[in-house]
Amino acid sequence: MRTVTSYLLFAIISSLSLLPMSSSAQSIKSSAERGGITATGECLTKVVQDRGRVSLGSTSVAKTPKEASEQAIRSHEALKLKVKELRLKDFVSNTANYQVFEECSYNQNKRSCQGYRARITTDFETSEIARLGDIIAVGSSLGSEEISNLETFASPELLKRSREECLEIATQNAAVKAQKLARGAGVKLGAPLAIQESSSGESVPPVYARQRMLAATESTSPSIDSRPLDLQVAVTVTYSFE
Repeated sequence: MRTVTSYLLFAIISSLSLLPMSSSAQSIKSSAERGGITATGECLTKVVQDRGRVSLGSTSVAKTPKEASEQAIRSHEALKLKVKELRLKDFVSNTANYQVFEECSYNQNKRSCQGYRARITTDFETSEIARLGDIIAVGSSLGSEEISNLETFASPELLKRSREECLEIATQNAAVKAQKLARGAGVKLGAPLAIQESSSGESVPPVYARQRMLAATESTSPSIDSRPLDLQVAVTVTYSFE
């Protein structure tokens, strides 16, 4: 019985292999056998950064953790209120750090503690990059001991929109490259067989923000500048031969 079943299966498979392929299947098989041309197109563009942030901190030292914490909270809440009064566009604040610890020093191997230090840090973010200097000025006027982490960046929404706009340019660039390759090889370019976004990324020198921060601390209300970041999108396209 097994021999008969095996024979029938072999006969069915053999008959299927003899059936003619559809025209599209034959075309794909023919293109695969003949090979194709693969080209990578690129889009390089500048994206103007649309967001910025800076951190302001308040600190206090007292005999007990409770006193230190209460003093730091009072001064920091006053600081946050003044920043909010600036009425910045697309304003967002976020508590970045809160610490209470005993502050001690060592002199000739002897430990001496002066009390407890409380520290609170808040990140302030806005779409008005030029007005980050106003936030710094508020911190300076209220005696903030920590002004740091100044940075400018592109929002996720802006990056997504810029990448998608770049995809079409990169695809067109791949087509131009493929045409040149085809002419150089003496063949005619056919239809695209596969399109893939091979890479995308953006870069801005991180030291730039630190340099701006150092310059900013020299003035009560510094001017804040940002430069566009470089966005690169690459698309790889494979074409058939005609």
